Amino acid sequence: MFHVGFGSAKREAEIRKFAAADRTTALILAAVHFEWMLKRAILKLGASPTKSLRNQLEDVFRMQKHNGRDGYKEVWDREVGKRFKNGALGTVLGKLNQIQSHALDVRGKIIHGNGTVSKSDSDQAIELFLGAGVKLREFAAKHGIDLDARLKTRTKPKVASA
Repeated sequence: MFHVGFGSAKREAEIRKFAAADRTTALILAAVHFEWMLKRAILKLGASPTKSLRNQLEDVFRMQKHNGRDGYKEVWDREVGKRFKNGALGTVLGKLNQIQSHALDVRGKIIHGNGTVSKSDSDQAIELFLGAGVKLREFAAKHGIDLDARLKTRTKPKVASA
């Protein structure tokens, strides 16, 4: 449906349009968009070589550590958060707790068929996911990185902090 060249801002606008007709699909698309933006930001802003980061991210399926597996937050903090002033994931997103306690819960209900989701809850979750994508894009841009641009392979770790 979307590809990298589509552009994240355009993708967010299309998901919002989609929500008017099919809120469930829009929520799933918004959640995927958020995870894609988060992974992309880690790959582009992280310090480790790209291959190493990709390998780390292959095993990440949750926001926080679970059953000994790192979550997005741990990888972000290790790779990005320590490199940039005000770079903690919660600071960058501003609403990390709401994403974890509400948006991901609503997404889980839809994906796993556990209960019903109200219009209000789905709309809020969609906006939390899409707003987080905007925050990631803005944080990256502030540090000279375009999340929509082609990913460059990094073979050596970054040493200097930005």
